[in-house]
Amino acid sequence: MYTQPSAPRTIGGVLDDAITLYRECLPRSWPLALAPEVVLALTNIHLESQWPAYRRQDPTAILSMLRSTDFVTSMLLYFVVLLIFNLALTDHMHAIATGRPASNGRSLGVGLRLLPRAAGASLVIAFATAIGTLLLIVPGIYLAGALMLTFVAMIVGDLGALQSLGESYRLIKGHWWRAATIYTVATMIALAFYLILGLLAGLGAAQGPGASALAIGLRRLASVVIGTLMTMWFPAVLLSIYYDLALRRPGVPTRAAGDPAAG
Repeated sequence: MYTQPSAPRTIGGVLDDAITLYRECLPRSWPLALAPEVVLALTNIHLESQWPAYRRQDPTAILSMLRSTDFVTSMLLYFVVLLIFNLALTDHMHAIATGRPASNGRSLGVGLRLLPRAAGASLVIAFATAIGTLLLIVPGIYLAGALMLTFVAMIVGDLGALQSLGESYRLIKGHWWRAATIYTVATMIALAFYLILGLLAGLGAAQGPGASALAIGLRRLASVVIGTLMTMWFPAVLLSIYYDLALRRPGVPTRAAGDPAAG
């Protein structure tokens, strides 16, 4: 059973906490991880129906697709859905981690309420990391790491967009390599499991013109299931990093704002 740490953890300890939190949340939080995967699958089906397979090999057709109103609208809709449900998922997993009542409906409401702030923060992160990458690459990488806890800080402290960015930066300042190492190892773990599960599910099977509708349907279903499992992993990692760094910065909340036990 997951127990929120009361003292700073080693890198291995943080990863162990993330694994335990993931296992604790999986039976209860999976609907919030499933929803954006279903939307992504439906979006892909819609776009593929508009762009036959033979046109996807044509560079001119690809550029035309990327510029189309249909493609841009679909991607924006998916981004909004993904942002709402990722916020909701993080809130739900945070509630479980801190021993508060966890409700999918309540967490979804949190995601909807925080959407404008999160969208604003996402634009700032994208702009800052893009500029940093174009300048010398290294600044972009540093900013991406320094701002990785923005949405966790937003949820835990009920902070605004700029406040959340600043809180993430303050938490990771002086611990950038530690946080980057944990996240990198977590990403490698996710890739390994994705490849293993993908091979077991036959995601690498040919999907050419001769593929049956059943094979294509099963492949899409497997992709949704695997995507759901992977979607829950990174909030568990980011929450575990946040809890660890909060213990290293006195005064940083580890419970949601408004919780009687917050502090």
